[in-house]
Amino acid sequence: MNAELLRQMPTIQEFFKLGAEGELPEGTRLLLEAMTEIHISKGQDIVTYGADCDDGMYIILEGSTEVLSRQGNRINTLGVGDFIGELGLINDDTRGATVRAISDVRCANISKSLFEEIAAANRKIYGTFMNMLYTKTTKLVTEQERIKSELSVATRIQLDCLENDFTEFNRLQNITLTAHMRPAKEVGGDFYDVFLIDETHLCFLIADVSGKGVPAALFMSMAKIHIRNYASLGLPIAEVASRANRQLCYKNREGMFVTAFLCVLDLVTNEVRFVNAGHNRPFLKQGDGSFHMLEAKANLVLGMMEDIPYKEQSFYLNPGDSVYLYTDGVTEALNPKQQFLGDAGLEHMLNVHKAEAADAEGFVNAIYDEVDAFAAGEQQADDITMVYVSRT
Repeated sequence: MNAELLRQMPTIQEFFKLGAEGELPEGTRLLLEAMTEIHISKGQDIVTYGADCDDGMYIILEGSTEVLSRQGNRINTLGVGDFIGELGLINDDTRGATVRAISDVRCANISKSLFEEIAAANRKIYGTFMNMLYTKTTKLVTEQERIKSELSVATRIQLDCLENDFTEFNRLQNITLTAHMRPAKEVGGDFYDVFLIDETHLCFLIADVSGKGVPAALFMSMAKIHIRNYASLGLPIAEVASRANRQLCYKNREGMFVTAFLCVLDLVTNEVRFVNAGHNRPFLKQGDGSFHMLEAKANLVLGMMEDIPYKEQSFYLNPGDSVYLYTDGVTEALNPKQQFLGDAGLEHMLNVHKAEAADAEGFVNAIYDEVDAFAAGEQQADDITMVYVSRT
């Protein structure tokens, strides 16, 4: 191929440490000139998982591809200037992933045998290639460390946004409560909040943003701020939901949404007024009875459609009663047999520990342990969040 044309690609310049002008180093020129142009049709594999590496390395000149795991799941996409299978030139391992064309693709290719032939004739070619691999590996490690650092900061910021000191609330008469969120990734889309609107009204809520990772965390922050701001005004909880929904719909180009269960407890009358915005129904325990799922009609999720009404409902949380709120990361926990925990499984766990219901922290920790025991080492696929309020 024309080495000068390949040299104009930014990734070639970056990986081979070249400028846009000037004479090409001999090893680089010989390596690039040895490559041939090939065309791959849309839907065709460029490299296939488990295949040998005799076809060598590719550089994408036009088009785009997807990288698929052994199970066929997409794990990355590659486009113009990206390298495919470069390690195949220097080792005898089989391909560790499949790269498939998602459009017609034009590539520069050098086979393993040709690379070995020209590298044997001119050791500068081998040195050039090893320098390129070192540059690429160093860049990837640096980028991974940067992303890891930024995600670590994002995790701390998110956890700091969630209440973790419940001392103020546990000083209230007949109240013991706690809440915990365990994200599936470094940052999550679940959130909760607990705050006093005034001396006699306690707001507590739980919510789950569609999606995971950083986008969900950003949308979560917006949702949490809107809900708290409107609830702090002392508005009816249905009005809080309506106003928060309107704000979340505004310029929501990604189509994200939030399921939420919003509650305000009147500490004098013991009435809990709530709105269920498409969220999992909580479990209620009354007196010495068992936990059972609360009767609660669901309204539309927040952020989906503007100007829809939200219906306020209510139940009583008298001294001796407890209410357990959770996200679907609990009921959708999987065990090694790929079975979900489900509502019935969760209800059973709650009632196994109902004697501990007055100890909010101990009770919630026990349920987390039960969920982990059920999963038996299976990877957590979704954020797991719990909010628990007990009237002692």
